[in-house]
Amino acid sequence: MAPRSTHRLTVAVCSTLLGCDVASPAIAKLPAGQQFTANAWPALARCVGCHGSQPAIDFLAPGTAEGAYATVFTFQPPIVDVESPASSLLLTMGKHTGPAMLPAEADAVLAWLEAEHEARVPDGGHPVAIGPVTLALGTANTVDLGLGATLRFVPEAAAGGLSLTQLALAAGPGGLHVVHPLFTSKPAVGDPRIDTVDTFADLDLGLAAGATSPLGGGAARFPTFTPTDPLTIHFRTLEAP
Repeated sequence: MAPRSTHRLTVAVCSTLLGCDVASPAIAKLPAGQQFTANAWPALARCVGCHGSQPAIDFLAPGTAEGAYATVFTFQPPIVDVESPASSLLLTMGKHTGPAMLPAEADAVLAWLEAEHEARVPDGGHPVAIGPVTLALGTANTVDLGLGATLRFVPEAAAGGLSLTQLALAAGPGGLHVVHPLFTSKPAVGDPRIDTVDTFADLDLGLAAGATSPLGGGAARFPTFTPTDPLTIHFRTLEAP
């Protein structure tokens, strides 16, 4: 896209895509390498049996935290993406010949990857978090994004999680530029849950003043979200052009 002016929304700005809401204070205080050893490596324990030694998939070789910390960055094809941590294949591969990560395991791995992002990637913007938003199930919900813009959707309880339909963005009088929205859910007890599939990772959408557009395909499903828990939406960019 062409360069844009940056009249950016300033509410609830996080220093990283998820930093101030998802990573617990104890995790967030550790440097990235220590986070891998203390939190991400234990979360990957169920993966080491295959991915620590089997040829072609041994991105956790040689099966120790110290050795795997180097291997996971050099493995090909890439298994981690420090520029867009939530898009990392390590998080998004889901159930394969082995089991998918449990939500708490994914949270620990994402917190580590976010720390790597802070350490390795120059600051190129001001991510924005909107929420938490309490959902009204079965009816149209409208979320104020600031700048005169809104996000609309209909939330429903789905088998094993939360479904959003009729997802649409509406721009304000100055237009809207949205990049990479990531949805998270906050249970009443425990850590936030993330959309580990990173449904809208590739979204980069510009809208003219007053225009509306579906968000992605207009629908999303979050199997690990409880329908009654509030949502927060994290945007890598949310601005008027």
